[in-house]
Amino acid sequence: MSAPTLEPYATQQRWQSAAPLLGEAWQALLVAYLAGLARACDAAGPCVIGHIKALALFDTGDYLRLSAISAAFPPTVDGRVPDGLAALSLSLNVLVYGLPAAALQDLTWRTAAALAQNHALTLAEDLPSPPEDHAHGNMRHHRA
Repeated sequence: MSAPTLEPYATQQRWQSAAPLLGEAWQALLVAYLAGLARACDAAGPCVIGHIKALALFDTGDYLRLSAISAAFPPTVDGRVPDGLAALSLSLNVLVYGLPAAALQDLTWRTAAALAQNHALTLAEDLPSPPEDHAHGNMRHHRA
């Protein structure tokens, strides 16, 4: 019997509401997302959830960190979402032994899309912006 393979999956997601939400509403939504994703992974076939982690950082200095290690237990939560946000970016890392990365990507987006639809939210992949050209706007020091 061989050990299950590990093909991690990571993404950045942009969640958006038509109107600002209370921080507790965002937190409940994201807890439901990680719990639903853990259940979806568990139902997808023989696997072992190593970790499903999510992190949202906010301009206020606040953060929300969530972690799921099993479909049988609720995700742990650290931090908080500030009130009054209509959108947030979420970094998601899915480490599940036994499921290929393509399956994790599909489960991640199907779970998120269903939750977003049920709560009248929009969801998109949050692509990183291109690297800045540090030659512009920064002083360069040269030796003569």
